[in-house]
Amino acid sequence: MSNKNVAILDFGSKCLTVLIGSRDVNNSINVKGFGEASYEGFMDGEFIEPKNLEKAIKEAISRAEKNSSMQINSLLVGVPTEFCFSLCKNVCQNYLKPKKITQKDIDKIYDSVNHFDDIKTHQVMNKDSVYFVLGENNKVSNPIGQVDTKITACLSFMLVENSFLNLVGKALAHNNITRVKYVSSTYAQSLYLFDDEQRDKYALLIDCGYITTSVSLIRGRGILNLSSFSLGGGFISADLSKCLKIPFSSAEKLNKKIILCVEPTDNDVYDLFIDGGVVPISMRIANAIVESRIEVIARGIQKCFSSWQYNFPDFIPVYLTGGGLAHIKGARDILSKLLDKNIEIVPLPYSQYDKQCYSSSMAVLNYALNNA
Repeated sequence: MSNKNVAILDFGSKCLTVLIGSRDVNNSINVKGFGEASYEGFMDGEFIEPKNLEKAIKEAISRAEKNSSMQINSLLVGVPTEFCFSLCKNVCQNYLKPKKITQKDIDKIYDSVNHFDDIKTHQVMNKDSVYFVLGENNKVSNPIGQVDTKITACLSFMLVENSFLNLVGKALAHNNITRVKYVSSTYAQSLYLFDDEQRDKYALLIDCGYITTSVSLIRGRGILNLSSFSLGGGFISADLSKCLKIPFSSAEKLNKKIILCVEPTDNDVYDLFIDGGVVPISMRIANAIVESRIEVIARGIQKCFSSWQYNFPDFIPVYLTGGGLAHIKGARDILSKLLDKNIEIVPLPYSQYDKQCYSSSMAVLNYALNNA
């Protein structure tokens, strides 16, 4: 952990975010520089307009540097789920006699499985533990300092697409940044949003953004299951624009006004300012449009659950974050009913940027500070 300044670049599906920050004396995060740039985003594991990526990165970096009066020389890049996947490995190590487990022993266990030569399209960017078992059934989160003749580890590896590394690496190099590291934004979120006790008991995180939604099953310090699909809050705005025949920019404003936790009457309206005048939009019709899209998103989440290798208990907490759904009043309740699970908006640690849309960026910055 360090109190020096670090910089990160996080890829949202609507905006690129660059943050510069350090630790305060109370271990909170002090954001000293903020830069954001809109871009076309990504869908189905590909950038929509890759040729514009370098320009957007340059804008975000420049704004953060100007905002902080600092120069960025190195970056930690948060990788969206659409460009990475998780892989878990089990490994067992036996000793001839009882042995006190050290960090070197743990490192040897990682090294014994940290080879994925058969995977040509991706490479390992992060690794961590789900749990360890001492002897036959003594499951622990941290075995260091304990004594036994056998240790079994369930290890989680996060792999990133080579195509992502090549494209982003070149764009950063053209911006004179060659000292670059990468972290799965979902992995960073798991460590930032949940404490050790929560993670040891499992946690299920749904991050619904503007164009993409990622779903992850967290246990220990690892990711057991990880999926994503290209649907998010931007599709809600598109539906409102198309069905109500209003400009997309007006639909974006209406998106922020939606209230789903009340039963509207035929006379209830959202007042929307369009072309110099106030236009009443039926609350009942607008809400029905939004609820219909949430149903589609819920089906996508359910498909993620069905495709996972590892099962999870029905009672584990399910948390929602991201800028796509969490801001809509009542969306959480509808999603809970559709998935038949108790869903909560994930509480964010206090900072200047404690809105759900900055959950990923702040998590990546937290990871950068913890590993500086």
